[in-house]
Order: sequence, then C-alpha cells, then structure tokens
Amino acid sequence: MDVKKAYVIFLGLGNVGRSLLRQILDTRDVLASRTGLRLIPIALADVSGLLLNPDGLPEETLRAALQATTDGNLLDALPGIRPLSEVGNALRAGAVLVDVTASPQTEPTLRAALDAGCSVVLANKIPLSGPWAEAREFFEHPHLRYEVTVGAGLPVIATLRYLLDTGDRVTAIEGCLSGTLGYLCAELERGVPYSVAVSQARSLGYTEPDPREDLSGRDVARKALILARTAGWPLEMADLTVEPLYPESLAGVSTEEFMAATPTLDEEYASRVAEAQAGGRTLRYVARVGPDGGEVGLVAVPQDSPLGALRGPANYIAFHTARYAEIPLVISGPGAGPEVTAAGVLGDVINLSATT
Repeated sequence: MDVKKAYVIFLGLGNVGRSLLRQILDTRDVLASRTGLRLIPIALADVSGLLLNPDGLPEETLRAALQATTDGNLLDALPGIRPLSEVGNALRAGAVLVDVTASPQTEPTLRAALDAGCSVVLANKIPLSGPWAEAREFFEHPHLRYEVTVGAGLPVIATLRYLLDTGDRVTAIEGCLSGTLGYLCAELERGVPYSVAVSQARSLGYTEPDPREDLSGRDVARKALILARTAGWPLEMADLTVEPLYPESLAGVSTEEFMAATPTLDEEYASRVAEAQAGGRTLRYVARVGPDGGEVGLVAVPQDSPLGALRGPANYIAFHTARYAEIPLVISGPGAGPEVTAAGVLGDVINLSATT
C-alpha cells in the first residue's frame, strides 16, 4: 500500500493538544497500515514560541515537548524554539492545522492557513461563536472541521450534518452541553452545598482555574450558537439569553474573593433544589435553541425524564426535526475529557487528510 504523508501543525499544547500528540505517536503505524495515511507533526506552537521542521519534527523532539509541557509549562524551555510570529512558515497546501487552544487570538492564523490551502480542525469554540459576519467563512469552508466543539468525542456535529445532508429539517435543539455543570447539578441534587460542589469541581479539574468561566454559562452558550449556526440559523450571541450561576455582584472580584463568597449562595441554590424536588423535578443546566434564538440556564425538569436521569458529567443532545418529530434523535455520553476530545480532533484530522 502506498503511504500518503499528512503534515500536522499544532496551535496549543495543553491537555487536549498533548493527548492528541500522544495519540498520533501511538497510533500512526496502525493508521498507516489501515488507511495508507501517515500523520507527521511539523510544527508545535504555544504562546511562548514555535518548534518547526518542515520535513517532520523528530520523535525525540515531540517526546521532549510532551515532557516539557506537563504541569502547564510552555515550549520555550526546549532548544530550537522560534518566535511564534514565524508560524506562517509552517503553512503549506495540504497540511492540517489544529487549533486546540481556547484563545481569541488565533483567527488570523486560521484564515492564513485556509488561504494557504491548509485544512483546519478546531477544538477552539471562539472563532465559531464570534459575529456571524466573521465566523461565516469557518462554517462554510469545505476544508474546516469542528466536531469536538460540542460534545467532545460524541458525534454531535456529524449527526447534525447527516440530518441536514439527507434533507431533514431541524426545528429545535436542546440538551445539557456541559459536563462541568452536569456534575454541579448532580451534586446539588444530592444535597451538597453550592460552595462545596464548586470547590470540589475545581479541585477535580472539572472547571477552569476561575470557575466563573464555566458558571457564567458562556461556554454552553458558545456551543448552542455553534449548533444553531450549523443547523442553518445564523444567530448572534445576543439572540441567546444566558443565566449565570452567580450574581452580577461577584462578576468583577478576584478568583479568591469569588471562592470565599460562594457560601453566601448556598441557601439560594438549596432552596431552588428543594422547590424543584417538591414538584417531582430536578435542576439541570439546559440549552435550548431554535431558528429565532434560544435560552441557556437552570431548568427544573421531571426526575424521570431523559434530562432528569442524567448523572455526573454526561452530555445529552436532542435533535427535534421533521423526521424525528414525536421522539427526538438523541446523542448522550461523556462530553468532556482530554482523551475523548483529542480522539475527536484526530478523527477530523484523518478525515480531512484522506479527502484533500
């Protein structure tokens, strides 16, 4: 079997980026024998700089980068580091650039990559959730994929595309799109105080270092907007109402001050849980979106409903369509974790490399 070389450029080497690089190193011989495709990382970039070899970075360099970037460290400790501004030198027709950052600064590089004939895979939701006039190119470009931006390794975007490609008409999408907030709701349901549940989620690594990044609902809103736009509804973020799980008065304080203030919210959330349970319901952080907009926030759902039956950090996405009118098409499973997210990115990389 002839082997086709596919060159890969990394933006970001955090938890997901490192998992992706390990998966490429561990599986590329199997992939080559199964598909005739060999993935070759040629560039690794983070905020500190760039490692680049147009013919392929040596395996010892890739292993050293994995070792050097554990515990949140950066690439600039390694020899041969170049300025990040040289990342354009890595762009070449047929290569695949993967953005596994959470940065709002990568858009110029993404556009340059597409202009250079690269394919692009996004784990980064920010370029897809900005103003539609700017994001539209990413949704419509034939060589860009973004499966893991919603549901991590679950085939959410692929299923939505399948529905649309086969002529179905999507009328509404709803679900629980945050493993972090799913965990929080499950703990509140068990009677754990809000402050304790937030602290536990933070210590387990379920939240960002500042938990308000998750508790604000912004990340869920981005996912809902991505689903809406994929469905053909060119909504803006202003078309979604978003309920944060903390008061506006705690939005501007430091992370330490916020964590110290969380016990003041225990009574409010215990009361909301008790009120829901009195009616045979339980709280879930739900996103609902349709052609005209959507809502993201805490909803009291029946305990015996599919949303009510969710446990821990599982995701649940229901597509209401013309074909699936009485019973929606549902996807459910683990919606977080670097390994499953990286595998989803890898799937996009393989598919693009095989078809371009």
